[in-house]
Amino acid sequence: MNKDELAKIREEHEALETWRTYSRHVVAEMLEVCSVCGTVREKDRLTKCRWCEDVYCCHEGLCTHRHQAEIHPAVAFWTW
Repeated sequence: MNKDELAKIREEHEALETWRTYSRHVVAEMLEVCSVCGTVREKDRLTKCRWCEDVYCCHEGLCTHRHQAEIHPAVAFWTW
């Protein structure tokens, strides 16, 4: 291999590493875990708890209701 080919390979490697570094953060911002069932979902398919700082629950199913009933029983009746 000559110097040009090695430089091209290095450049490609650096570009891929940079892309991987940034893409991980982008994907991490789009995903969250349901605190009840533990399923990883896109944030737009989850509901953020009004009272907990960083708790998300699934829109579908009973996850939101279970969280409210177990963690916030005093307000659970009023939020359904």
